[in-house]
Amino acid sequence: MLYKYLRPVRVDVLNKLEIRFTQPNALNDPFELRPRFESLIREAEVLASYSATPVDFDPILRQAYSMIPEESRSLLPYEEAAASFKSFMETDQGRSAVAAGLLCFLRFNEYAATPLRESLYELLNRGVGLLSLTEVPDEPLMWAHYAESHRGMLIGFNEEHAFFNRRRSENDGFYFLRKVIYADLPPAPSAVGMDGNALFVTKGTKWLYEREWRMLAPLKDASRSFELGGDSVHLFSFPAEALVSVVIGARASAELECLVREAVRGSADLTHISVSRATLDLDGQRVCVRGLRSNPL
Repeated sequence: MLYKYLRPVRVDVLNKLEIRFTQPNALNDPFELRPRFESLIREAEVLASYSATPVDFDPILRQAYSMIPEESRSLLPYEEAAASFKSFMETDQGRSAVAAGLLCFLRFNEYAATPLRESLYELLNRGVGLLSLTEVPDEPLMWAHYAESHRGMLIGFNEEHAFFNRRRSENDGFYFLRKVIYADLPPAPSAVGMDGNALFVTKGTKWLYEREWRMLAPLKDASRSFELGGDSVHLFSFPAEALVSVVIGARASAELECLVREAVRGSADLTHISVSRATLDLDGQRVCVRGLRSNPL
């Protein structure tokens, strides 16, 4: 099974069978899904390409020539203008002009990396949501951070259910579970060489204890979207058969336990779900979850 920690107010997940796919800027980790690259394209790649490939100025020349007033063009045919330009480019002055232009491009290449990174991040925020699940049902830190200090609950999913394997093609990045890789990676040298896995399924090693799996989905496919406290919330429907269990937090109120049990008993689609309550082993400082066990590392 894979699990989702929830706050007490999210008992509606059981009532409505809808779960949030969260956009990057609403995640706990502010560094999550932020593209990291130093330039648009590596300087060495530009220089290697420039030295290995003759520059074809013809398209640029033709475009520039078309902008000259028609009466001037009648006095200077394109072939003569092109020949004159090519002769100039073979001089020291012409080669210096090309070198200066290339230097300007390389400087712009580094300057433009920052606004492009921000633009890509905003694009992800508008278009992509994540469902984050975990292998561990008994991690105290996650009960504290994501289940309101053990006052919330934990729901268990059958990771083999078809809901978690709806990949539409070999190149599709949506609708299938992927295990998060924990690594402290440096920024990519360029946007061209940026690894998609490094962006979508890699987190810093400080988050290793979460042992996360995630599924991405286009936010436009949400069953329901609304604004809440200045935040955009996107909910996706899921089949009741994908649910396996509910664990009520050790500090959860009697009211929450009653709401959970009523939701399960009151739906013919949820009769297969087991409901239990976590306890705290004060001597061992562990969270005990009956009937479930965490997957080994």
